[in-house]
Amino acid sequence: MARLTKYFMVVVVVAAAALGGCAFNPAASPGTNGPVGSGGTGLTSPTGAGGFGAFTGGGDASTGTSSPDANCAAVNQGAVPLPPDILIVQDKSGSMNELADGSSCGRNCATTSKWAQVTNALNQVVAMTDTTVNWGLKFFADNGACGAMAAPAVPVAAGNAMAIADAIRRTTTGGNTPTRAAVQSGGAYLAALTDTNPKYMLLATDGLPNCPEGCSLTNPSDACTMTDNQAEDMAATQAVAAVAAAGIPTFVVGIGNTGADMTLNAFANAGGVPQTGGATSFYQVTDTASLVAVLGTILGKVASCKFAIGAAPNPMTSNDYIDVFGDGTLIPRDTSHADGWDYTNTAHTAIEIYGPRCTAITAGTLMTVTVTFRCIVP
Repeated sequence: MARLTKYFMVVVVVAAAALGGCAFNPAASPGTNGPVGSGGTGLTSPTGAGGFGAFTGGGDASTGTSSPDANCAAVNQGAVPLPPDILIVQDKSGSMNELADGSSCGRNCATTSKWAQVTNALNQVVAMTDTTVNWGLKFFADNGACGAMAAPAVPVAAGNAMAIADAIRRTTTGGNTPTRAAVQSGGAYLAALTDTNPKYMLLATDGLPNCPEGCSLTNPSDACTMTDNQAEDMAATQAVAAVAAAGIPTFVVGIGNTGADMTLNAFANAGGVPQTGGATSFYQVTDTASLVAVLGTILGKVASCKFAIGAAPNPMTSNDYIDVFGDGTLIPRDTSHADGWDYTNTAHTAIEIYGPRCTAITAGTLMTVTVTFRCIVP
């Protein structure tokens, strides 16, 4: 006999654009309108206030009638949005020890310098989003001059707030601004990660690159530490574009009065996620409060459209037989990835939503994604 699919198990995933990224409500509440089959209880569903009428006993959730197969019972199972992997690529050049206007901060550097303002904001936001974002941190320069090819000081992982705070505490400003090499190294690191989480780079710098391509990183010379030049600006922009082309967008944050608006705008546009509606394509910050606000805006844009649905909850269900709803409306499967959903791995334990609905998720206008496992009756 051909396999039939009957009854439903409801898996609720709540996607909300907020400072902490996507949120998830793991508990399904009793439905109020859905009919309940014999031995079953209604569960919240995508058709309103419980109107889907899924159940955990042997009754038919859609009609309220008794099921001929009492063993085909729906089981509620949680699912979570995949948190974004975000690598902070942070400028720690000597100029970060100045005030936001570029002047010397004298004896107050511990609290008022660009470095102090930025790191305070990073610690604050990372701590607030420690469970919803996989953070990592890379500094540049990383050899006191023009090196930037070392591994991140803190590899991307969940629960990194303490590790990042400790890395910041142990780091002092100094060196030049090898932006091109930092972007290349950071992008290569993210591309080598094997998880399926969405990946982003956050480039934060206070000025123009000043380490031209071709200089010796092991034996820096005048040629390696020369001042800003247009060719290196273009090379760094091309590096950002190459990382974006590999599927890793880059957000660009300009710290203080950079005097580099044209170049940072080019970085932001090449990174694929420029600021819209602002005076610049990059995000301009001048103090801790403005960076916290900017990071909140950026995190709202990286709300994940990828969802882990886990393994099938019981032998009567299969990851190959699911339906996906967005705010109660059926989302079709679309293997062309233009407008719909599709599996992201061969095990079919995760899905991604594409097109206008993903845009709505990241904008916070599509609030609830519901995945249902259909019970299979042989």
